[in-house]
Amino acid sequence: MESLAGFTVLFQQYYENMPINGAWVAVHIDKKNRIFMVKNDTVPMERIEEAFPRRIPADTLDEAVETVIADTISEYGELDSDLFREEMIYAKQGHIRAVWKVKFSTKYPRKGSWILFFDRNTGSLLEERDMLWKVHGKGKVFKPNPVVTLNRDDLLDYADTNDVILSKAYKTVVLKDLDQSGFLAGPYVDTVNTENRASSPCFDFKCTRDDDRFEEVMAYYHIDSVQRYIQSLGFRNGTSILAHPVKVNAHGSPEDQSWFDPTTGKKDITYGSGGVDDGEDAEIIIHEYGHALMDAIIPGFGQSGEAEAIGEGFSDYLAGSFFAKYKKSDRKIKLAEWDAKGYSGRGEECLRRLDSRKHYPEEMTGECHEDGEIWSACLWEVRTLLGIKKADTIIIESIFYLNQYSGFKDGALAVIQAEKNLNGGKKTRKLEKLFRERGIV
Repeated sequence: MESLAGFTVLFQQYYENMPINGAWVAVHIDKKNRIFMVKNDTVPMERIEEAFPRRIPADTLDEAVETVIADTISEYGELDSDLFREEMIYAKQGHIRAVWKVKFSTKYPRKGSWILFFDRNTGSLLEERDMLWKVHGKGKVFKPNPVVTLNRDDLLDYADTNDVILSKAYKTVVLKDLDQSGFLAGPYVDTVNTENRASSPCFDFKCTRDDDRFEEVMAYYHIDSVQRYIQSLGFRNGTSILAHPVKVNAHGSPEDQSWFDPTTGKKDITYGSGGVDDGEDAEIIIHEYGHALMDAIIPGFGQSGEAEAIGEGFSDYLAGSFFAKYKKSDRKIKLAEWDAKGYSGRGEECLRRLDSRKHYPEEMTGECHEDGEIWSACLWEVRTLLGIKKADTIIIESIFYLNQYSGFKDGALAVIQAEKNLNGGKKTRKLEKLFRERGIV
């Protein structure tokens, strides 16, 4: 490769005729053919020989491994290119192993130019890279809503008017990794279902609540942020949950109602516009995303009354836990305070709370949102006991141990088991006491 000041010669490291990923020697030479810099990123041979004490088998692909790889690739969407597969040695993140490097591009629903590294023996996904050029846009949002930001309980909807009182509630944010379409579409959310959806050739989406685009920006920013947070907890690459674009309709109903549709082939979220638009309260946005997360882990979750209540309770907890950092202490246990201001033309304190003292089973009513307050309150106590990130991680992990019909006892035992698996059981007895005092175990 030639540059203005000279040229560079690259040498790829190989082992048994297989390239080692990222292992190069770069020699930089000036115009007088003098070497002025050498960069060595090769892997010491003793490390490689230690990882492969026996000769690496010839280029073969086990049928079972091939099926695992094909199934993983199919989750990325409709292909827009042929598959290119290369056998190589992977030497990153403390691993040295034989892998398949697979390259392909997709066009729908997840636009990307992908490089995936699969363990050659197991088919497990070791690393994912999206090489497609993306941009960051700008937008205005509430974080999570004006009642919290302004610390005022006297705010009302006033039919979407951009009251001057709300001016200090807006926050300018970065809309990460938008694709090149000019729409609000990225790796984890796409507002494609929204009629007359927002678009901007310069990716500027700074609008206020009197503009219908505002709710789209809210949905994009907050769903994207929560997905990135979940990945930061460890749920990424091979253990990712819903790490693909969820379709959103920011104005799908004139009613004060929002929902996640788990129907096969849909799996999308709709936000209602009755009262305070649900898309203006980030806790409503993330509550519905919580349902989508649970369905991604256990398709069809919620086939019993208690399972429904667990779904509502978890979704309340997820929203409350994620946005607690923006709230004063007395507001942390209140959920969707802005959305509640539009009920019947008058202001309510909040939609629900995370500190219910209701006891199981005698105070169960059979209404999933009301019964969900028992579950969300338990999870909030788990958060207090374990700390924020540890609790969020363990609670999400526990969902994997449930099934479509799981009840409160199943949920409690799943949380206890997840804490044993991820935290060594340091808080097992206190967790058992917590759920026992609620009457659940």
